[in-house]
Amino acid sequence: KQWYQRRVAITAGDMTIKYCKYETKQLKSTVDLWENACTAISNREKLILELEIFEKDASDPQRLFGKNPKTSRLVEEKRRSALHRRIKKCEKEVLSHVGKVKDALGDVVTYQGRVYFDKMSRDITEMLYWLQQERRQVALEKGGMLMVDLPPVSPLQLIG
Repeated sequence: KQWYQRRVAITAGDMTIKYCKYETKQLKSTVDLWENACTAISNREKLILELEIFEKDASDPQRLFGKNPKTSRLVEEKRRSALHRRIKKCEKEVLSHVGKVKDALGDVVTYQGRVYFDKMSRDITEMLYWLQQERRQVALEKGGMLMVDLPPVSPLQLIG
């Protein structure tokens, strides 16, 4: 159940088949390895969600046209740096636990169908990309990014 809640791709049938031959002590250590990996992944995913919520506003260029853009950018950067530090610290723990699952059990940990090592290397960039796409879509729906064909203007017309 815990693995399902954390979207780690392991089915009960797979686990039963693979680990049914294990003795109780070995089975307990196997479950502990998986639970530690799942907990570390869950902690990282919570931080990624926190970063996404923060970046929805902080990476929006429109925020620069509000009150005190310089002050707010400094506050944003401090918060962003703190979040990235927490994520990096958490990633060390994830790498350790997921590595132990791979080394001890030969299992590759996946999350939502992706190898977690690969996901970690790309998910922040992907998240920022999709936030930008959402903003672009909203702007298009509001008509804010319509391209208008203007008639050609010669430099002489601009002077006169």
